[in-house]
Amino acid sequence: MVREFSNHIAWTDAMKEGQGYIGLIEYQHKLPFSMVHALWVIDPRLTNEDDAELAAMNMLEQIYDITDTDRVIYNDGVAL
Repeated sequence: MVREFSNHIAWTDAMKEGQGYIGLIEYQHKLPFSMVHALWVIDPRLTNEDDAELAAMNMLEQIYDITDTDRVIYNDGVAL
């Protein structure tokens, strides 16, 4: 899944971690050579890649905005 914000683009992925998988939300500024940031979506019940990416997609849908300073703001107002 790919999602665009005013100054950022974000996408989901998954990777193997130990015996399970983790979901990833990666995001970066819409500028050349921008650093990529990653949020890990961890759930010990994620035993396959598709479920891990689905968990990341569900989390990405909950993001309201990503600020110019790379802070992630969720729909409920929580900021990382």
